[in-house]
Amino acid sequence: MSGLRIPICPLVLLLLCAGLQACSTPDFGDSEAGLALEDLASGQAGSRLMALAPRPAREPVSFVTRGEERAADLYRPAQAARAAIVLVPGVVARGRRDARVVAMANTLVRLDFTVLVADNPGVRRKRMRATDVRDVADSVAWLASRPALAPAGHIGIAGFSYGAGPVLLAALEPDIRERVRFVLAVGGYYSLENVVSFLTTGYYPDVAPALGAASSTGRLSPHPYSRATFIRSNLDLLELPVDREFFRRYAAYLTGDQLDGDEPLPGHMAADAQAFYDLLDNHLPAEVPGLLDRLAPRMRSELEGINPAAHDLSRLRAGVILLHGRGDRLIPYTESIALANALPAGQAQLFLIDGLAHVDFRPKAHDVPQLLAAMQALLDMRKPRRE
Repeated sequence: MSGLRIPICPLVLLLLCAGLQACSTPDFGDSEAGLALEDLASGQAGSRLMALAPRPAREPVSFVTRGEERAADLYRPAQAARAAIVLVPGVVARGRRDARVVAMANTLVRLDFTVLVADNPGVRRKRMRATDVRDVADSVAWLASRPALAPAGHIGIAGFSYGAGPVLLAALEPDIRERVRFVLAVGGYYSLENVVSFLTTGYYPDVAPALGAASSTGRLSPHPYSRATFIRSNLDLLELPVDREFFRRYAAYLTGDQLDGDEPLPGHMAADAQAFYDLLDNHLPAEVPGLLDRLAPRMRSELEGINPAAHDLSRLRAGVILLHGRGDRLIPYTESIALANALPAGQAQLFLIDGLAHVDFRPKAHDVPQLLAAMQALLDMRKPRRE
């Protein structure tokens, strides 16, 4: 199977704020996990946790990854850090300075986490590569090398949507594997073959959690953004400028950004572009594996790098917290189920939410216990106040 590289979509958990502004905020209660969720929901508007904790401090730092200097923002708690986490932002124009990224970092700092958010110019330009795995690992290595910021045994990584793949695979890197205690994956995936099948055909395997196997097929209408961002992520892997320009217009058509509104029609294409178009134009799930294999070697090789299904996950040492919306139209929730099933028994905690549709978060009353449990699972990764 050929893995596919798709750009990270917006941080779904950080859209808590935007989603809750359109409806009444649920009562999360008075526990620390409840205060944390309330703080996330409030954005910059104020919360009980915000009133209790000092204003988080943010400072610019840099580190070297693959021989290049990478800028980052470091958030430090006012008191001794009880845990450290690397956040990998989604496809947002401002990257690490996006208001939602800042809001989540501030919430975690109020909970005694040190937070590192590195800049990723490629992701901001809606482009991801296999080298992003190493970039994430280098971010972790930089943070882990500073005991005052990152208590040993309490270091983690958080990835959202398509960012969950590089984050999970970064935790397998030999130099940091024993240092990473936890991975948080929100709206993530296991098999990119399944994801591509979904974004092109709307079909996905309906995985039964108890059986760990595909028992039937489900269908949803995939969000046009998913196909458009997939196209944009792979544009510079196409050989000819004329083909890249066609796919730019095609992506704009899918998102409604094309002025004339008419679907662009392909002309004569180079072989690599034709194979890419055939994959996008396909509507039959059974055809997807063969179409993936027809992609140009450069694209297949580049895209294979973030497919968890193609890696030996038994080497993972970190505990994994999985959160996914049942109505997700970008990545079906069954991918988080499949990922949980692929990990060693007891290594993953899975939380499925009805009121979370990837970028539209309107929790229902019965979602609150699951959200509280997911937040508590993250808080449990911190160093106890007294050891």
